[in-house]
Amino acid sequence: MNVLTLGLYAEGRTDERFLPIIIQRTTQDILIAHDRMSIEVNEPFIIKKPSDISPLDECILHAAQEVYDYHALIIHSDADNRTHQETLVKRFHPGYTLVQQENGRVCKTLIPIIPVRMVEAWMIADPDALRTALKVTVSLSNVGVPNKAKLVESEREPKKILDQVIQLAYARKPQSARSEIKGKLYERLAPLISLDRLKQVPSYHQFVVDMTTALKSINFIS
Repeated sequence: MNVLTLGLYAEGRTDERFLPIIIQRTTQDILIAHDRMSIEVNEPFIIKKPSDISPLDECILHAAQEVYDYHALIIHSDADNRTHQETLVKRFHPGYTLVQQENGRVCKTLIPIIPVRMVEAWMIADPDALRTALKVTVSLSNVGVPNKAKLVESEREPKKILDQVIQLAYARKPQSARSEIKGKLYERLAPLISLDRLKQVPSYHQFVVDMTTALKSINFIS
């Protein structure tokens, strides 16, 4: 069986709990759609931010050097208050350019993953999966979780909505317990969330497009 190896450079620790499984599932889904069931996708290897490097473009180069023998490297950056395109230009392109100019051992297949506004927006795209992960049956629409997945990007504070969901589900638990529940939610939700629901979210759909293009460029699909 062939194995596809991926690296991930993410912004924060909670992103590192949620995104690897999402990336692995998405990539496997693309391969299956192209009749490449014999290819196994490893969970992405996480590259930590080096303590002695500050500029983002240099951090991306460092990450690409760390996984020089991998098939591809995913670069994560939340859009926050920027558009997807603005984030691509400001946060991804400088590092991508630096990597392409490098002549040494480096992974040159870089793929952006840019949640709008942040990864928590993707986490509220599937209320059923969210309830399953939290082991509750309450309605989540009263705390701002949109019924339509494509609307999550219009929510200005998805992280606050996620906090309200946990508050609603575990109102009788102390704050310390709710914080622990939230910390574990990222990893619990990632295998459960519907990729079909996520595909309705424009920024996730763009990641699927970018990953598909990358897989074609390295001859894993045609």
